[in-house]
Amino acid sequence: MSDRKITKSVTMVDVANDAGVSLKTVSRVLNKEEYVSDAARNVVLASASKLGYKLNQAARTLRSGAAQILAILVDNPSRSYLENIHFGALKKCQQLSMQLILDECPNGVDDIKRLMNNISPAAFIVTPPLSDDPKVIKFLNDNQCTYVLISPDDVKNAPLSVWMDDEKASSEITEYLIGLGHERIGFIKGHPEHSASTKRMNGYYKAHEIHNIETDDALITQGYFDYASGLLCAEKLLNLEHPPTAIFASNDDMAAAVIAAAYKRNIAIPSGLSVVGFDDTPIASIISPQLTTIRQPIAELAANAVELLSKNINHSYSDQSNDNFITLEYSFVERDSSGKLDH
Repeated sequence: MSDRKITKSVTMVDVANDAGVSLKTVSRVLNKEEYVSDAARNVVLASASKLGYKLNQAARTLRSGAAQILAILVDNPSRSYLENIHFGALKKCQQLSMQLILDECPNGVDDIKRLMNNISPAAFIVTPPLSDDPKVIKFLNDNQCTYVLISPDDVKNAPLSVWMDDEKASSEITEYLIGLGHERIGFIKGHPEHSASTKRMNGYYKAHEIHNIETDDALITQGYFDYASGLLCAEKLLNLEHPPTAIFASNDDMAAAVIAAAYKRNIAIPSGLSVVGFDDTPIASIISPQLTTIRQPIAELAANAVELLSKNINHSYSDQSNDNFITLEYSFVERDSSGKLDH
């Protein structure tokens, strides 16, 4: 057996930690970019020399165009959501002659470190739930990164952000069901790590308060924005001694699962059960009956995020705070999965 020790390659993260500077500063120094002080440059080069850092040539080739590369950071189980986010950002990047990469970050900061060590993009689009992760936000701030948050919990205190009013939209679609005569409305919550889940639940409660209808905790179940959890929640709701006459699922994937569970029990949609969703992803118009839902402008959110970043990078945006966050409107889409309550 060989006694040779396997040594770990030194990364830019190691150099940044040793030098006591941000990862962004290390990237700028090692890639010979401007806007770095002589003091910072000297300390970074000294640490790199001491640690024996060797710049990966393949990564350096990528970094040579890093000023035009945006990275979307994602950790979302809904493939439809991700496809819409990617499409909207990609289309806008093509218009602005920028490049785009999509990076899945289930490990949060560790995955972002890996990405920055390999490419060091010019800026980041941070999607839910990462946009509400304090460790992710702190890391980006500590490393002087340019980023925009999509649908964060506290939109106005983010440096750059785009969002829509989930609570208002949720209240509107719940009131729609109440207007059809439904009072026992089941609700499937979204993933607890997403701030949008809380906002959609708050909208559900608000609509009941407006119409003086008492909510029943038995009608509220915990989903995770995926089809499998929607199916489990639907079974739980439909097994109740007094099941709901309508179910509002916090996204379309879970709503589609509710329709499947209903058909398995020979419950007709919508005469036996009304079902509504949220997002208006492609599945909403593919399933039968087609789904009544809230259209969240997902692709437009991503496109506006790219626009904000482009203006920031090129210093062409206003310092006024209301120019740094964008509110997009939702729309209510009525289809065949909902109808008046049959008494």
